[in-house]
Amino acid sequence: MKVFYLIVSALLYNLSYSPFDYKILIFLSFVILFYVLDELSSTNKIKTLLFFYILIHLFGVSWISQSLIHYSSMNIFLSLFVTLLLIIMLSIPYALIGILYKSINKNNLINILFISALFTSAEYIKSLLFGGFPWLLIGHTQNQTPLNYVYPLFGSYAVSYLVIFSSSVIYKTLRHNSHNYALISITLFLMYALIPPIKSENNKSELISFTIYQPNIYPSQSYNPKKYSEIIAKYNKVLNDNKSSNLIIFPETILPVVFKDSSEIYKSFSTSTSKEKALIVGLFTQSKQDYFNSMLIFSDSISQYNKRKLVPFGEYTPWYDSLTKLSNVLNIPLSNLSHGTSKIDSIPLSKVSILPMICFESTFPNLVNSKSDNEVIVNISNDGWFGQSLAPFQHLQIAQIRALEFNRYILRGTNTGISAVISNQGQLLEFIVNNTEGTLTGSLPTKIPRSFYSEYGDKLILMLIFFSLLANGLSRPI
Repeated sequence: MKVFYLIVSALLYNLSYSPFDYKILIFLSFVILFYVLDELSSTNKIKTLLFFYILIHLFGVSWISQSLIHYSSMNIFLSLFVTLLLIIMLSIPYALIGILYKSINKNNLINILFISALFTSAEYIKSLLFGGFPWLLIGHTQNQTPLNYVYPLFGSYAVSYLVIFSSSVIYKTLRHNSHNYALISITLFLMYALIPPIKSENNKSELISFTIYQPNIYPSQSYNPKKYSEIIAKYNKVLNDNKSSNLIIFPETILPVVFKDSSEIYKSFSTSTSKEKALIVGLFTQSKQDYFNSMLIFSDSISQYNKRKLVPFGEYTPWYDSLTKLSNVLNIPLSNLSHGTSKIDSIPLSKVSILPMICFESTFPNLVNSKSDNEVIVNISNDGWFGQSLAPFQHLQIAQIRALEFNRYILRGTNTGISAVISNQGQLLEFIVNNTEGTLTGSLPTKIPRSFYSEYGDKLILMLIFFSLLANGLSRPI
């Protein structure tokens, strides 16, 4: 029966994410999990939590296997095996919670704070382990809820902490006849139900006009040399049709070729841009023996940003010397790229500073280096590798969280979807649905104050985790 409860809990967990967006279900998911964990031994808690998070990742990130099946030399069985291996690795940090977990039902408020710190710590470790894969984090579910007020102050890990805390209090209320916990639960529910999320202000100062183009070109087309001229012609037409835009955005890796000054793309793009009209586009670049996944900004000159967080086995092979054979099996073109510089400032244009994010980098808030009040985040991506799966919806939701945290508009351009204009309050103002060609045009304000989180990052939530762990240690009998 408990296995059934875990399956239901894992399903509810995933239903709180996009494209389903039943956000309140994340609380019910953890209430069920806490019920299953009660009365188990430490060993069984570890096994249960490992199984629970394997289920979550099986439901939520099994789309990884699609790119391996369709775009590598692996057969379906090897692709599924590699995906399962990755899922187990992602789940291990959560299994470690079972070593220290104490029943919510039999302990006090300090223990609830301790449990909240344990789950949030596991998420933080997951974001660092093997380069980090911060996907399906609890804190990524609550955009457009009253927790919108928390993101620009303390970030998504603080939201994770509050979700676990609230779920624990609700569970304690259901299992323990306590007026105090019932009062806290009712207060939390009313706040969640009645406080409206922050709405974007209609700010008309310091406007910048933009065009985002989604070509709907999948890798099977872009990696076909016979299609190159046709693809370049598409982009040139968009440039010619949108001459009035200050900023035109094309997606990540529009062609799987290395950008050179002598190329047809260089001549076309550099002659169509100026100081007042910039183009942002994703291309591969080369420096000596190193290849990069880059964002190029054409204006009166060319600026370059090289992607810092690469996708393991897709863009680089970890432990390359020992895993060269696996890299060859994957057989994805330009799949052993170099990492960009770890620290980078914003890229200045005439009217605004660009905060660059390429694809997977949107999952790492520490990569956003917001320094002024006149900025816009530009996120280019290529989710076409994952086909008609949950990945594009989940990826868009993560970008919405970054907008909230940094109080910045985001212009998001992708190859196959979902391209979007995201307000500084995480709202989707416009978007192009998946598997569709189209453009988004308009203007947005760029002069917006920095958020509290922009300055302090995760320092405060890490301090809260530390003190929660410390308080639990000090409360134990000697």
